[in-house]
Amino acid sequence: MKQIQILISILACVFLASCEERTGYYDTDQKEIINLLTGVEWKQTYEHTPNFEPNEFQKEGWVYKFNANGTGSYKWVKWEDGSINGEPVYFRWTFTTDNFAVIYIDKSERFWLIDKLTAKDLWVYNSYQDPVLHPNGDEVFWKFVAQ
Repeated sequence: MKQIQILISILACVFLASCEERTGYYDTDQKEIINLLTGVEWKQTYEHTPNFEPNEFQKEGWVYKFNANGTGSYKWVKWEDGSINGEPVYFRWTFTTDNFAVIYIDKSERFWLIDKLTAKDLWVYNSYQDPVLHPNGDEVFWKFVAQ
């Protein structure tokens, strides 16, 4: 009986070890999105929360950096001198849809629905709920510029 349990445990470990996310097999559009997102740091310039006045960041704000390996960081930066207020926050991120329209950021447990992504602009709807599963959730609109 004990040998059967050991065999089942070994087979389960082998099976789970073989389960791996897709790596390296992206189409041209997906590669372009990854390159645009990870090629620069993104400086937040605008925020609009429903039922509140929009907020423009002119002297300081959040700066996000996404790495192609699925890691990233964000920090609060003063634009004039580039000083950082506090320690950077490190996170892991992933796309949740095949068309790479939604990003999930684990540290803040937020979803970003990409509205616009170019070499200079990143516009997202930021939410605590997956916008695919909850399309009318509370979303905050953020604008970023490439730094």
